[in-house]
Amino acid sequence: MPEKNIADLIQSILEKNKGFMLVTRLPDFIGAEGKYKLGIRKGDSGKIIRRKIEQSAEDRFIFRLRGRSMYILIPCEPSEFVLGLIPEKKAFDARVLRNLPFTKAEFYTIVNELTDEGRVKTLYDEKGKPKIYRAGGIPKPEPEDYTQEKFIEAFDALDRGRIFVRIPDLRRKLGWPREVFDDMLRDLRDRDVIQLHTGDASLMTPDEVADCFIDENDFRKGSVTRNVR
Repeated sequence: MPEKNIADLIQSILEKNKGFMLVTRLPDFIGAEGKYKLGIRKGDSGKIIRRKIEQSAEDRFIFRLRGRSMYILIPCEPSEFVLGLIPEKKAFDARVLRNLPFTKAEFYTIVNELTDEGRVKTLYDEKGKPKIYRAGGIPKPEPEDYTQEKFIEAFDALDRGRIFVRIPDLRRKLGWPREVFDDMLRDLRDRDVIQLHTGDASLMTPDEVADCFIDENDFRKGSVTRNVR
């Protein structure tokens, strides 16, 4: 293998691994000849492997240190890198955060930037954990899923004996189109299945205030209770 192809080999390996890898794992993928060409020996530290890669590949790759772990990455904008980790039609699995070349704070800073740009959207489950989707990639419920039974099921999951459920939490858990959710609130209120309450906007974030319900009289409703008969 000509030495000039070492960088191409590393590039292809990283492309198959979402664009990054622990530096210490790379020797397992480049083969005996690749290790010989780079001068990598068994037991070499991440710093030593990095130096040898840089000597052969010059500035072709980026290296990031997270804690004591050294990562090698294909150069790209951080926002494009993170976007590439989010599946097309499924939520990002936050469990892989511990294996990324970004700290959790760095990752969510980038996600917030992508959210501001309208490229991703974050929903929250009943435990308040974020579920990150690509814009347009959130699975859309079929019309038959927009039922009172689904609404009550989501209400009960959030209730947990508190009686009051915040409308922003309920809206996010269901993930229905805004007009569908609001129509269901009106219908259940008019049929005396639920009651809507003002809620304390001072205890909400701006996004939560925006996710409240505005009734026909232009009053903001922030919480809902069930009428149990």
